[in-house]
Amino acid sequence: MQPVRVPQISPISLISLLYALSLFIFYRQGFISGATFVNVAAVVLCVVILFYGLFRLGLNRHFDEPSLTLPQLVASLLIMLVVAYLERATQIALVPFILIAFSFGIFRLSTVSLILLAIGCLSAYLGIIFIRGHGEGYSYGFRADLVQWFVLVLTLPGMILVGKQIQNLRQLLRATRYQLEHYEEKSVRDELTGLYNRRQIQAELEQAKLQADTLSVPFCICLIDIDRFKEINDNNGHLTGDTILKEFARVARDSIRDTDMLGRYGGDEFMQILPDTDLKGAVMHAERLRVYAHFLDLQKILERKHISLSIGVAQYRRGEKITDLIARADSALYQAKQRGRNRVEWVEIG
Repeated sequence: MQPVRVPQISPISLISLLYALSLFIFYRQGFISGATFVNVAAVVLCVVILFYGLFRLGLNRHFDEPSLTLPQLVASLLIMLVVAYLERATQIALVPFILIAFSFGIFRLSTVSLILLAIGCLSAYLGIIFIRGHGEGYSYGFRADLVQWFVLVLTLPGMILVGKQIQNLRQLLRATRYQLEHYEEKSVRDELTGLYNRRQIQAELEQAKLQADTLSVPFCICLIDIDRFKEINDNNGHLTGDTILKEFARVARDSIRDTDMLGRYGGDEFMQILPDTDLKGAVMHAERLRVYAHFLDLQKILERKHISLSIGVAQYRRGEKITDLIARADSALYQAKQRGRNRVEWVEIG
């Protein structure tokens, strides 16, 4: 499993830097001393550099949670709580920054970790209030601090709950998107062979026609038929017939170009679309596919050991209907059958 990629400067580190910036405003307004601001800014900078170094060196990958969200969150909260204890004036910024810090942890931490962290944070904050109240007397300031604590008690669990609901919705959306992609893929594939089904082949033909008419690039189609397939089914059973179809599909997928499209057109008949290919090139590709199919080893399930293909090739004539193109390829396929099977025939474009 590849290591999780994590931003080298995480959102939580940015929150710590923003908190230090807010302390500069407190300092400029005369609410805290310059020494306090410098010391706190230095601590924040050291913490940010520490985590940046861990990410930069890849040491975060050695931890169970490579994003290091929990230790970063704990470090950020500790800094804010200590500053609030030392400098009462900064306490007004404590609640919003705690909420912002937790908002980034909601989507990475487990519910249990968030609850324990919230309890620890609220307990530490309440302890600061009572320690300060004991020293200063339980005056108006103490009651104001207690009200602020109650506000945090009411809002923090609610925010965690809402965040977890959002996280659950995101997981549900991911699962739904995966299912939709899975169903969409199944809707364009033949269930037995895994190749494109007839409906998708028709759509690809229309797209190839549009491209040919717009850009004046040639394209060809090959109608491919497994020789005497009905006889094989009658003599060996439908399970053998299905196995042959699947084996042919596997070999055909490996032999065509990435730009070509191959689909099951019906029964034992297949169609290959060759974009940006003229008639001569299409006949060469068809011959190669015929040879590959002929050397497909089926001795375990088929008495005659091999199958053969008859292929009809036609090049698109600018402006013609798709049905006319298919009819010309079908005519070439009929000629291949009439001339002994196991061969490629084509219709000249002129």
